Amino acid sequence: MTDISVNGGENHGALDHRVAALAEVAQMHQDLISANDEIASLKREIDREQDRVSLLIGERDRYRHEATVFRSKLIELATAMANIGLLTMQAQEIMKIAQEMAMKEAFDEILPDKKSD
Repeated sequence: MTDISVNGGENHGALDHRVAALAEVAQMHQDLISANDEIASLKREIDREQDRVSLLIGERDRYRHEATVFRSKLIELATAMANIGLLTMQAQEIMKIAQEMAMKEAFDEILPDKKSD
């Protein structure tokens, strides 16, 4: 009887070891499935963030282009206003000369009459 119990005890120990090893393998398999799910979730999150970054880059580029156009239009406006200022100064000079000529002509009309007297 001792023989049977010893063999039975050895078989039972080996069976327990196999059961524990299978449980450990099953747990590792579940951990691997969980890790793969987490990886897939993180990949989806990265894809969403990459899409968001692409949208932000597109928006930034659009704003840069609009700023360049706006700056160009402001320079055109400033140039036009400077030209208006120059034309105004030229017009003032012309008006001053015209007024002086008109006054001289008026005096010339009045003065010859006085010189004849």
